[in-house]
Amino acid sequence: MTTGPALAAVLAIALAASSARAAAPATPISREGSSTMQNAFTTVPGGRLEWRRLPDLPDPLGVAGCYVGTHKGALVVAGGANFPTPGGGDRWTAIKIWHAAVWVLATDDQGGHEWIAQPPLSRPMGYGATASTPLGVVMIGGEDGSEVFDTVTLLAWNPALRRLERHPLPALPEPRCFGGAAAIGSTVYVACGQHGANRLTADATVYRLDLTGFDPAADGPRGPKWERLPDVPGGPRTAPVVVSRAAQTGPRLCVLSGRRPDQANGDAAIEPLCDAHEFDPAVWEAAGRGLTAAGWKRLADMPAPRMAGTAVPLPGARIAVLSGDDGRLFSQTSTLKDEHPGFPRGCLVHDAGADAWSVAGDSPTCQLATTIVPWDGGHALVTGEVRPRVRTPAGWLITPLEDGSQAPPRPR
Repeated sequence: MTTGPALAAVLAIALAASSARAAAPATPISREGSSTMQNAFTTVPGGRLEWRRLPDLPDPLGVAGCYVGTHKGALVVAGGANFPTPGGGDRWTAIKIWHAAVWVLATDDQGGHEWIAQPPLSRPMGYGATASTPLGVVMIGGEDGSEVFDTVTLLAWNPALRRLERHPLPALPEPRCFGGAAAIGSTVYVACGQHGANRLTADATVYRLDLTGFDPAADGPRGPKWERLPDVPGGPRTAPVVVSRAAQTGPRLCVLSGRRPDQANGDAAIEPLCDAHEFDPAVWEAAGRGLTAAGWKRLADMPAPRMAGTAVPLPGARIAVLSGDDGRLFSQTSTLKDEHPGFPRGCLVHDAGADAWSVAGDSPTCQLATTIVPWDGGHALVTGEVRPRVRTPAGWLITPLEDGSQAPPRPR
């Protein structure tokens, strides 16, 4: 843990780096995992996913653990961390730096897209959870390498002023990072993660915050309270994939994969998880809203773990998990270093009707420790980690296509 003068120095570097990057021109930069990649397709049951390039995040290194969401047509990216190497130094001896920069990808006057710098966060932070609601993007918890936070903030895009407005929301019942979140309508769900400095503090806790009728300008942190839900039956975990999806009898919250701390061998050892679980809010409410497992259903296990991954809902009550770490090389990172091949690109699709997984085609990239959000008629994937200590600024718009169909052309 970093304390005292050392912490002050790290925070000063982080704030300076974030401010410098926020002032940099929003120009795509060609580099590994970035603008050199072209549009692509991923084959999935019943169709394809089309991947179209978006402008790179203006931070040329990219970040992981950032807060990503969408509101009123704006794509928001805030915070996160990377390993800068000034002067081309060795990334394996570089200090991890958390950032406070905030960027918005919005439509420009020509119908294209441009990144707009916003005032930075109040402090460098990342590895919290994010959910997009009709009121705005909800930033939940996070950490900065020395402290875990319980703060919750709403980022609301004002399209007339082209500015993000920020409103405090009720704090979490306890600090939390490395969990996951999703929204069902105006209700935010946050699941799992850790409440302390290491993975041994991981838990299976689930909370929700109902923002229906909430007025952020008038209510602020005095608004609705976080409500405890039954724990995820699969037990404690960090880095789960959390996503909501539609079903005939109502929406569901899905908690997939993640990693469990190895209590016997300390914080450095993990167990990659393949289990998958689905929560039905209506069943839980009908059962009396207690803290038993009512409302949870165990789904078929995934073909492989996808820790810290990303997922999108597809038509027909399906989910496509597009990225994540399978854990095979997790313990070899310090040995492989730059020889690490990156994370698996195979797309995993779950069909709710059959409760079965299929291994679909490969994605053109595996960007994890970020969030995919619905945006501009598809789903946006921006920045993230492509192998240990390596981020990418690359952005993609992912659109589901039925067999034989094509996405409409977009302005360039």
